[in-house]
Amino acid sequence: MAKTQIITIGRRFGSGGRVIGKCLAEKLGIPFYDKELITAAAKQSGLCDSFLQNFEETPTSSLMYSLVMNAQNGGFYMGKPIELVAYEAQINAVREAAKNGPCVIVGRCADYILRDHPRCVNVFVSASKEARIERLMRIHNIPSEAAEELMEKADKKRSSYYNYYSYKTWGAAETYHLCIDSSVLGIDGTVQFIKEFVKLKLGIQK
Repeated sequence: MAKTQIITIGRRFGSGGRVIGKCLAEKLGIPFYDKELITAAAKQSGLCDSFLQNFEETPTSSLMYSLVMNAQNGGFYMGKPIELVAYEAQINAVREAAKNGPCVIVGRCADYILRDHPRCVNVFVSASKEARIERLMRIHNIPSEAAEELMEKADKKRSSYYNYYSYKTWGAAETYHLCIDSSVLGIDGTVQFIKEFVKLKLGIQK
């Protein structure tokens, strides 16, 4: 357990959080999980990948509506509301990934799910609004207005999902061990900073 390091990455849309998580895992030589957890959860629950992918970032109001409608209309799977089955499947997939050893996990409420893990470091990656819009414009080849709209919708969905399934607040400093602005140090600099922080936090000598 002493050398185990589980790093969870929460991120604002357009901040480069997924890329940072992947680069961090590569530098540390440990597995990286993002969409892989969707596949694992799908296999375990019997639900299709696309349902789980859409479910993960569904707004709170839609989740609550779905649960109510399922209860009224028989939308159950294995005796439970299908949304609850989906979330439990993701919980199990996250825990299984952490159980298998050191890793980096992006999204999926992983910091909350692993809140009692003694060797887990929870990081939230943000960036300035301008930097995120510029990044999204470049990646998706869209104008600034479209990039801003995309960013706001995605962040609203992520926030809603996280806040619904945890007692913490998405993006709030007190929710994580480290919050960092990737537009200050850039992708590579942010990766290096998180790497050093993890070593200090967990007392890793090398």
